[in-house]
Amino acid sequence: MSAENNTGDVLLSVDHISLAFGGVKALTDINFEIRKKEIFAIIGPNGAGKTSMLNVINGFYHPQDGEIHFKGLHRKQMRPHEAAVQGIARTFQNVALFKGMSTLNNIMAGRNLKMKANLFWQALYYGPARKEEMENRKFVEDIIDFLEIQAIRRTPVGKLPYGLQKRVELGRALAMEPELLLLDEPMAGMNIEEKQDMCRFILDINEQYGTTIVLIEHDMGVVMDLSERLIVLDYGRKIAEGNPDEIRGNQAVIDAYLGVAHTN
Repeated sequence: MSAENNTGDVLLSVDHISLAFGGVKALTDINFEIRKKEIFAIIGPNGAGKTSMLNVINGFYHPQDGEIHFKGLHRKQMRPHEAAVQGIARTFQNVALFKGMSTLNNIMAGRNLKMKANLFWQALYYGPARKEEMENRKFVEDIIDFLEIQAIRRTPVGKLPYGLQKRVELGRALAMEPELLLLDEPMAGMNIEEKQDMCRFILDINEQYGTTIVLIEHDMGVVMDLSERLIVLDYGRKIAEGNPDEIRGNQAVIDAYLGVAHTN
């Protein structure tokens, strides 16, 4: 699970992306690049278009204009399943888990794309299917150890506190072995201790797995501590891009967050 951190090469490029719903513009002419093995943040006030941008990246929304290149290839319109096959995993603002299933089985669900045995062998649970099941189970158990959730491995996730549910959802995304991990407000609803734990896991995922991470988060202290570069969206437009120090001193960003640019 270890990987050398060699940030530099472009993993994903977003070129002149525009997205509208009817006459409402969600994104307008957005451009940025995400480099391999970096932690990249997308920030902005409520309604700025951050989640819409993640939905474009993972194929849930199809923009009217612009192009996305992933791993050097032009990516045509695709569905989230196809994006997942290519190596993009996602967590959500609101936890999207199977509430009646255990932690273990929820994370195992993330291995579906990796299972190759045909339905006949899966039905018999024999031969290739049994070997594959054991290998995938071992991979999932390693994730459970990594996220320090051994004590809840058999617990139905619907009975878990919200912070642990967010950790299980992160585990399911990791089970897909993504090259690009999209985290939509991974610390929403957490207390200080839970946020500290999640920050540690994000840094460890980036360092040990070598996973490129795109992060949406409203806690600016967290964003500035975790991210190497970030962009700022406001009303669906990019108003700034740079490292944390550059963003802190950007007047357009200060205005957007203080409400100077937002009139009722």
